[in-house]
Amino acid sequence: MSKVVAVQSPGTKLTTLLEERGYQVIDLSSAARVHTRVDAILYTGYHPDTVLTASPSAEFSDITWGGLSPSPDEFPSAVNLNITGMRPEQAVDALESRLRHRHWHH
Repeated sequence: MSKVVAVQSPGTKLTTLLEERGYQVIDLSSAARVHTRVDAILYTGYHPDTVLTASPSAEFSDITWGGLSPSPDEFPSAVNLNITGMRPEQAVDALESRLRHRHWHH
């Protein structure tokens, strides 16, 4: 069974990379509404409409959470990972590292 990863903005390069690695990607707001089991939550304070990058082709993990991390009460068993400033590839690598670490310690 694939791991379920909740993101704020589905349909991004990050979402594509996660799906290519076998993750099921869902929208964070709908997961909260229907109380879906989530293995990981990726969030950031990055706002693409307010942050300028040095290169117009630079693509950061374009997920926004409004600068706040998810409430631990909403998804108590989920890995919460702040991916602010990470490129999509870095975010996926960080997620996989955290999930491996969590697996070995449970």
